[in-house]
Amino acid sequence: MASTLPIKNLREYIASLAKKHPEKVALVGIDEKGNVVEKISYQQLLESIEAAAGELMSMGLQKGDRIALAFRNSPALLIWSWAAWATGIVTVPMDTKRDTQELYEYKINLNKAKFLILERGIQVEKLPGVRIKVHTEFNKYRDLRNTDIRSPDIWEKGLAHQALVLFTSGTTGHPKGAMLSLLNLIVNADGIRAWLQFTPDDTFLVVLPLHHINSTTFCLSTLLAGGTIAIPPTYSNSHFWQQVAKTGATITSVVQSVVFDQLSREAEFSEVRPHCMLTRIQIGSAPVLSQSVQEFRKKFGIRLYQGYGQTETALRVTGVPMDIPESLYEQLVEENSIGTAMPWADLQISDESGKFLGEGEEGELVVKGPAVMEGYLGREPAFRDGYFLTGDVGLYRAIDGRKYYYLKGRKREIIIKGGINISPVAVENALKKISEDIDQVHVVAVPDERYGEEAGAVISWKAGIDEARAKRRLKCALHFGTRFVSSYETPKYITSLPKDVLPMTSTGKVQRSILKSQLPYERFESIFGLVKMPERRFTVLHRYSRWVTPSYDLYKQCWGELAPERVQYEKDISKHLIILAADAKDRILGQISVIRTSLSEKELLKKKYAELLSPDVLDREGNALVCISICNADYKPKPVPEVARIPSEDEVRKYLADGHDPVMKFHEKPKGGLAEGAKLIDVIPNGRPEDKSSLGYNMLLKYPSPKENVAITEGAPISNQLIEVVLLLAHDLGIKNVYAYSRPGGLASYLSAKT
Repeated sequence: MASTLPIKNLREYIASLAKKHPEKVALVGIDEKGNVVEKISYQQLLESIEAAAGELMSMGLQKGDRIALAFRNSPALLIWSWAAWATGIVTVPMDTKRDTQELYEYKINLNKAKFLILERGIQVEKLPGVRIKVHTEFNKYRDLRNTDIRSPDIWEKGLAHQALVLFTSGTTGHPKGAMLSLLNLIVNADGIRAWLQFTPDDTFLVVLPLHHINSTTFCLSTLLAGGTIAIPPTYSNSHFWQQVAKTGATITSVVQSVVFDQLSREAEFSEVRPHCMLTRIQIGSAPVLSQSVQEFRKKFGIRLYQGYGQTETALRVTGVPMDIPESLYEQLVEENSIGTAMPWADLQISDESGKFLGEGEEGELVVKGPAVMEGYLGREPAFRDGYFLTGDVGLYRAIDGRKYYYLKGRKREIIIKGGINISPVAVENALKKISEDIDQVHVVAVPDERYGEEAGAVISWKAGIDEARAKRRLKCALHFGTRFVSSYETPKYITSLPKDVLPMTSTGKVQRSILKSQLPYERFESIFGLVKMPERRFTVLHRYSRWVTPSYDLYKQCWGELAPERVQYEKDISKHLIILAADAKDRILGQISVIRTSLSEKELLKKKYAELLSPDVLDREGNALVCISICNADYKPKPVPEVARIPSEDEVRKYLADGHDPVMKFHEKPKGGLAEGAKLIDVIPNGRPEDKSSLGYNMLLKYPSPKENVAITEGAPISNQLIEVVLLLAHDLGIKNVYAYSRPGGLASYLSAKT
């Protein structure tokens, strides 16, 4: 197939597009809401790639050298990548969301990368032996596009050279680096171009990360078709349809979680429907739920075409064809077929001995062809008889003379969450570092409606451990965040199992596949559930929870004009712990917001309310919990009177000391079995100037250090119980400092009544 490709080398091809269609838009940078912030024509793309290549040369880089790139999705990331590949330099993309400092060092050192090029704003600590360059605009380097840069000797003449090292998690603790040539990428991209019928009139919307093989290859497919690539900084659940409409996107590629999100976004779709030009969507890179695809098609009228592949195959190995009757399409969606093999792919079903199996027989999918990687860094075994061993189990059935493939599961133990591979061993190692209560832990895949799969931790606790407290400690550590595991890799489900009933091999190794089969979904509990009582339960809000809307509505009810816009509220969810109280009918009775910090009382007294969610306040391992808002569903706001004069700090202190303020009275009452309630530390003038009920004042209060017997009081008001939950968590975590950054909420009413 390589001989029939429409491209001999990358720079020459881009130059030909620039010559034929110099003004045609190649790349469009957009903001989260889909507004265009940058347009790059094919002529400008060529100039930018030449400028970037000149900069790489000026950095002393040569063919075969490797550079690391740390960017969010942006046109700049594509330009740096394509410039590097066109000059024979290998790129190593970093995952700016998930990669820890340890992973940065591991990936860069393993590749012997000479430079790390950073998007401005990405924070990375210094790396020994690696030079760091912060990206600036490409046009600043145009003076470097001299005769040397235009010389044919600078540019790679073919496609066979290595271009990209992408890391994919395996079952071991460290991810594996798949070495991909430009030929691998172009072969697969051209196969996708033909499969999904890309034309120059198509605009591809980048939804998935550009450090992922999916978007990397799909952008090349669009380039091969001479189309347009629209690039937002990140996927936006709430603005997906806006991005589609404002960019005129005709095609995109998604994973199961995106489809799940958009099923509840019919209102957003209806607003832009007249301007929506999306005709087809490719879905894959993670387990797909057929019912989600069917429901999406019914709601939005857009076909989704499932495909299968891996990083090691430069993306797609199979895909559901477009040239099939509607009845067959519906059948394949119902059966969750991954489609037919791509023309380049020699795809077989194999048994353990390497024998190829026939129709309907289950075995491992193995593939050979020009899109398959050269191998892993370190040359870990990945092939048998020239075929790449995918580790996925499946079968094929013949329909109308064509082989249609179906996935049945995975031979390996990796977890694929929303298209991202998660290593069970890496997560297990992290959990052992986070919790001293764990004796053994084994991570397995748990079915998940949004992501297809999530990580589930099967924990064997140490002898004598209070399991309920140990679970809360672990959950809180994961919710506040930890340096040992990214939020994406954090297991969302846990269960307990004594170690003497774990399924073992004869050599004493736990068999995760058997463990997974023995534990149905119902055996796992969500990490978001904190405390369960007979009549109510307390759970942590997360951004994709069904309770986001009622939570925001309650916040709006209690705080009125002080509440942020809905979009901002959703963005801030991950910055603090929002604990909901719900009854048996899933109605929210109240909620409390808590932050963790290392700031002293003096430092907290200097902070404005608007600063409480800032990085200089938050500390995931801090020695204090601060309650920053509380809401009760029974609360009915009253009109706030206008007060002409703002009282002095001493007047407010006296007002509080005299017992006039209802909020202060609430905090002063003993809770959780403690002998006393909160004490005033001091008032904070202009802590929240827009708060009319407190005339801009806030107050910092401190609760007594939680004792061993701290508990949630049965039958107590919901606001009391929410504070008690915080005291309970503080005791679990060994935190002695529990504060309330509150407000003298009755101040304006009191002063108005006096006058």
